[in-house]
Amino acid sequence: MNRDFLSCDWGTTSFRLRRVAGPDRAVIREIREQAGVKSLYEEALRSGEGIEAARANVFARFLNRKVEALLAGEKTPERKLPLVISGMASSSVGWRELPYAKTPFPLDGCGVRSQELNWSQPEWLGPAYLISGVATACDMMRGEETEIIGLMSDASLAPLRERSLLILPGTHSKHVWIDDQSVVDFRTFMTGELFEVLGRQSLLRASIDAGARTGSDSLSDPDRAAFHEGVAWARDQGLAGGLFRVRTRAVLDRRPLADNTWFFSGLLIGAELESIGRNAENRPVILAATRGLAELYGLALDMVAGRTNQWIRLPPEQVEQSTIAAHALFLQNPRNRTSPETK
Repeated sequence: MNRDFLSCDWGTTSFRLRRVAGPDRAVIREIREQAGVKSLYEEALRSGEGIEAARANVFARFLNRKVEALLAGEKTPERKLPLVISGMASSSVGWRELPYAKTPFPLDGCGVRSQELNWSQPEWLGPAYLISGVATACDMMRGEETEIIGLMSDASLAPLRERSLLILPGTHSKHVWIDDQSVVDFRTFMTGELFEVLGRQSLLRASIDAGARTGSDSLSDPDRAAFHEGVAWARDQGLAGGLFRVRTRAVLDRRPLADNTWFFSGLLIGAELESIGRNAENRPVILAATRGLAELYGLALDMVAGRTNQWIRLPPEQVEQSTIAAHALFLQNPRNRTSPETK
């Protein structure tokens, strides 16, 4: 069986396309860029192609260029490579809106909703599948459901498929309740977006340096102390009661902007996690964070949940590979696939 395929993670503001080869799912070529569905949706509106059928042409042209670029200079594959797309491409501002799957959502992926796309693709490309998201009565996600399937397919996490709380940090962090090998509920925290909006567009922008939080995965001792202080403020005062402290630290305490940025980050992450002890309901907690957030969320969890909840941190490399793992499982299970869309 040919195990090679293309894996596409298409977010609101990002695009990632990878060529995956062999049983070990090695990534042999990759394209990344900040061209998510939002920019293509806006392009479609500007060109008068806002309705879904016409908008699909904008997405198809973009993807065609990217898959051709991915194999540029390489020999044409002997067998056609299937393509799996997850993320916001299946949303109302994406290529084609697909209905959400519902909870309970099985971790083996058998509840996935998908659609085979009908488009003018390169000759060497096989079927292209678009995966939809998951919704409850009051929350929704697109893309994270694929990460969850990939993460929880790891044999080392088998006991935690029965009962656990999975944390997926990000722009819109997800806390995911797992019972009996299914996602039974989840909650979204807009932590990353709050950092960007408040840090760049509110009164607090004069009190922090939003760029100070990038470029390093390891905090210095002073940075760590400021972050811990922010987590403590969130735990004791709440988010609304702690935000103005960002301003007063800068004005009254004359704290450097970089130091204040780590306080601000700790405040936001601490506010997200302060209820973990109650919400986990004695579940083991799994932290699945990429490299830039793993240390921060680990420090915060140690403060707010370390004494009351068992928790583990997955390696960032495993989190990075989760979408690929889920796409591979999707292709291995014919039950997941639907008939092609009609043009």
